[in-house]
Amino acid sequence: MNIIGLDVGGANIKITDLNHDARSVPFALWKQKEDLAETLKNAIAKYPQADRIAVTMTGELADCFASKAEGVRFITQEVVKAAGKTPVSIWQTAGEFVSPPIAIEFPLLTAASNWHALATWAARATASSSGLLIDIGSTTADIIPLKQGLPASVGLTDFERLRAGELVYTGGKRTPLCALARSIMLDGKEIPLAAEFFATTRDLYQILKILPEDPSNCDTADARPADFSHASQRIAKMVCCDAIELGPDRIHNIAEQLAEHQLAMLKQAARQVLAQLSYQPQHIISSGSSEFLVSRLIQAIPAFASADVVSLTETVSPEIASAACAHAVTFLAYERC
Repeated sequence: MNIIGLDVGGANIKITDLNHDARSVPFALWKQKEDLAETLKNAIAKYPQADRIAVTMTGELADCFASKAEGVRFITQEVVKAAGKTPVSIWQTAGEFVSPPIAIEFPLLTAASNWHALATWAARATASSSGLLIDIGSTTADIIPLKQGLPASVGLTDFERLRAGELVYTGGKRTPLCALARSIMLDGKEIPLAAEFFATTRDLYQILKILPEDPSNCDTADARPADFSHASQRIAKMVCCDAIELGPDRIHNIAEQLAEHQLAMLKQAARQVLAQLSYQPQHIISSGSSEFLVSRLIQAIPAFASADVVSLTETVSPEIASAACAHAVTFLAYERC
């Protein structure tokens, strides 16, 4: 038997199978939704013939859709087109797989279901004890309580999870830097940041040498390469300068400050989640394409010091950690089959 798992997001499509072959396909859904079925079909074709395709999604929130219901319907129909004769099962936050017609009929249970699939799968590692799943990707962070082998989140929808601190709209690559702070300190003075999409968190973590350069990747704020030189130029624009005006030391200093601002956002959310718990987490499951931020957060929260940390990057692979939600629905579907 072979099962293919899909996580259809707004900026990336994650795909895995039972052999732990995980891939990420950049796909700007809000720009090219008419290409979704063909892109999915091409991605699926790189794997051995599947007996079933398991799906979860967050792309329904893309602004090419007037509502979540419209987005769920469109994504579901495009997946079915791409799957051809292969059966499709779609995960819902009710904790079960449903057929495509049922997924469309109950869109609010289908929408933004990927975190729930991952938490359901990850909670097995906590068994009868308690823990947290912390998954940080390119755009968002999830901090999900786990108890007695099941997700124990306060919120179920993204709105509810935002309110509870369990969803933080910040990530390690795509977050605009103007969303992290209104100003920074430079030469002893407070300098406001330009409220413009000049640079993203990928740039600051490349400057800090946490993320590697990737000159072939132009999925950046100015569509120029994701390398050190262009990252410096993009960050300089945040204070309305050229890189040569600021120099490397001041650019590095700006990056350090903004990284601390992002960590403060994550710490605030983690403390809110902890304050809502009646227990101390004994385990932390760590995943995501920006798992380095999970490590920073764990080190910054004293309550996490005694927890047993399981990193998907270290225990499985960086590819699986990045495509963790797709990996989760793959194996959840396999169990149910």
